[in-house]
Amino acid sequence: MTNFVRKTLLFVLAMVCVAVAWYVVKNNESKILDTEVRQALGGHYVQLANGVVHYELLGDADQPLVVLVHGFSSPMYVFDPTVAALREKGFRVLRFDLFGRGFSDRIPESDYSLGVYVEQLHDLLNALQINQPVSLLGLSMGGAIVTKFTASYPEMVDRVSLVAPLFETPERPEVALVKTPWLGEYLGTVVLVPRFINGAAETVFDVNSFPDWNEKFLPQTEYKGFSQALVQTARFLSGKSFQADYQALGALHKPVLLIWGKEDKIIGFSEHEKVQKAVPHLNFFAIEKAGHLPHYEKADIVNPIILNFISQ
Repeated sequence: MTNFVRKTLLFVLAMVCVAVAWYVVKNNESKILDTEVRQALGGHYVQLANGVVHYELLGDADQPLVVLVHGFSSPMYVFDPTVAALREKGFRVLRFDLFGRGFSDRIPESDYSLGVYVEQLHDLLNALQINQPVSLLGLSMGGAIVTKFTASYPEMVDRVSLVAPLFETPERPEVALVKTPWLGEYLGTVVLVPRFINGAAETVFDVNSFPDWNEKFLPQTEYKGFSQALVQTARFLSGKSFQADYQALGALHKPVLLIWGKEDKIIGFSEHEKVQKAVPHLNFFAIEKAGHLPHYEKADIVNPIILNFISQ
């Protein structure tokens, strides 16, 4: 073996060791979600066909129900200001963690496609014996979920609110890398999850509007399967357009509300034009000095808009 080859092999071995060490350092997933853990965490849980779901259902059964569906990574706490406003006005509210997020089950064999989440919502409503048409509110990827759900089960939906909804997946270089087997899993742990843990500056216009971002986001990352869920969802979403679902929603002529922060860095503000074209009759509100979570950082402006819409 030549000296050059020996040095090259040593260098490669050293890089592999560094990569493995970095993975170990960045991997927070040391816990498994089970019955005992959930008892300690508190909250409400229900067993569905595909796994256990963490949910919160507040209010009287005879009041109109608003169902909140979160986005790609932040679980149901992202609706805290919305829940408070809805409850103050007497609405019944249901929110839950999508599979792979929060304290809902991770499903190793799942592709975490949009269809999985549509069926999760359908099964959850049935399990909780929700029989009347509901008002749906979807944030980001949750917007695509509630849109597809409404197109699939129109009889179960009264009206739809969309906050910065995903219409088509933005083209980003890192997505191509995440799609690569093994490399995607590695990057999910060492890049993707840390990016979301420290993602306030990218997600909201004013980081002071969400000062406890890291504290709230971190707990879900400690349970095995979280990063894999994000990677699998990213793989499914890559290159996808949900135009047909939005057009189907538009054809139903149900009341639709669209809200978007003008400083959105996650899904650009200009995307509202595509949603409006697909659903021409919707009511649109642009929120100044707000990023991807206008309902959170500008709750004083957005809550009255939502309440007025669902009260009609």
